Amino acid sequence: MQYDYKYCPICKNKLIIKEEGGLERKRCSDPECEFVFWNNPTPVLAAVAHRDDEVVLVQSIGWPTHWYSLVTGFMEAGESPEEGIAREVKEETGLDCAVGPLLGIYEFSQMNQIIIAYDVLLSEGEIIIDESELVDYKIVHSSQLRPWPSGTGQAVKKWLSQRGIENEEMGFKKIKKG
Repeated sequence: MQYDYKYCPICKNKLIIKEEGGLERKRCSDPECEFVFWNNPTPVLAAVAHRDDEVVLVQSIGWPTHWYSLVTGFMEAGESPEEGIAREVKEETGLDCAVGPLLGIYEFSQMNQIIIAYDVLLSEGEIIIDESELVDYKIVHSSQLRPWPSGTGQAVKKWLSQRGIENEEMGFKKIKKG
């Protein structure tokens, strides 16, 4: 999530733009205060959660009805990325899993996030989504799975490529305001 701070959260003075650490950053205008808004990206975990050639995609609350993505979530303090993605998969699908190899680390600048994506094998059982976060899920065969141009879509592209599948990347449809 991107923040647009205008005032110092410590002393409430205005923030100004000044070079800090080699880049222009917002910092407190009071020379006695040392607050700098670093705006570091947030680590987000992602799973290409699958059973063999069938991948589970989820739809978050508030998304347009045609948007589905990988199981994702924020990494918590004190857990490894592997522990975190196993926790997220369990929370969002109700299933245990075996966390496989790291697929990659991907920039998602639109949300100021770094995506850490894994190949995740789901256990058997019924998928029961967390209705406090998700509205729907679907299962897509790898032959029909199309990667998207940013964020988690690049993890999908790599996962497919590792299986010798080069499906065409989908574009994002613009939503018309009515």
